[in-house]
Amino acid sequence: MKTFITSLILMVSLISYTQNTYLKFKVDDKESKYIMYPPGTKFEVKTKEGYIQMKNSENPYKLDIESEGFRLYVYPTYKSEKDVYHLEKGASLELVLTKHFKDNDSNNLNYTHNSLTGLKKITDSKSLESKKNLYFKLSNGIEFSYVDGKYNATLNNKYLDIKGKYVINSKLGTLKIRFNPNNGETWWVFESKE
Repeated sequence: MKTFITSLILMVSLISYTQNTYLKFKVDDKESKYIMYPPGTKFEVKTKEGYIQMKNSENPYKLDIESEGFRLYVYPTYKSEKDVYHLEKGASLELVLTKHFKDNDSNNLNYTHNSLTGLKKITDSKSLESKKNLYFKLSNGIEFSYVDGKYNATLNNKYLDIKGKYVINSKLGTLKIRFNPNNGETWWVFESKE
């Protein structure tokens, strides 16, 4: 019986460990556009008194802001400084499971998010042992490639500026992509300018 219970606890731990969440929020009830950050991004929601109301977790969660004075502090891995948002009454924050955005079982996958389709092709590096390379293309024409530690992004064959790891701004909007060359894990979100 002890073996069964121990096995059950280990299985539940493994299942919950493999689920990642990403942060999705609006700063007020008037804003129709969500802001999103990649899985594993550290953040804190604090009251004006400094009490933490919400922080990063692997479990899905939603918080609705019902009064003034809340602030969201986000610590993205792709830049050195934190992002600070003033949350007004009506704001909402959510930790959402990333199951729709990543999949390690196949190297060539299509994903859909906000009516955009992303094509992901993972290949083994020919020059770096045990590393992966990525080719990623959105249906709006933005392309991103990571080959042996070097990366670039284009739109209509024109190079786009990449900030940190990896925020790509274009005239169409912002692509945030996370790629792990050790295992090929990929996550992305596109925030349209429209």
